[in-house]
Amino acid sequence: MKNDNHIILVVEDDEVSCELFKELFEKDNIKTFLIVKEGEEAIEICKNNHAISLVLMDIKLPGINGYDALKEIKKVRYDLPVVAQTACIMNDAKDLYLNSGFDDFISKPINSGELTRLIEKYREPLFNQMSDIGFHGK
Repeated sequence: MKNDNHIILVVEDDEVSCELFKELFEKDNIKTFLIVKEGEEAIEICKNNHAISLVLMDIKLPGINGYDALKEIKKVRYDLPVVAQTACIMNDAKDLYLNSGFDDFISKPINSGELTRLIEKYREPLFNQMSDIGFHGK
């Protein structure tokens, strides 16, 4: 997978999961990503950085949880894809997260193929939208 000059924001407070994301992104040659550990910081970054093109949001975070961070992000960036990522898996987990406003869901531990599928799924609509508004990267 090539780097297309869009930024993936990972909101994750677990160090092991952060390292896994870094390894998976490196494997896929994705260099434009940020990792933050708190929902509050994710909200501010999404408000102020319109290069964020995808958010991978942990649900259980210190301070503002993933659900509340999602609500605040969607108030200012309603079209920004936010994917729930959690180790809490129930039979109806995906429906629960989609009904809560998340655009998609990925379970932990993160599977490389599933992560790649998610990134590809949201890459194409994003770049079509950016071309429509005249954005062509650096």
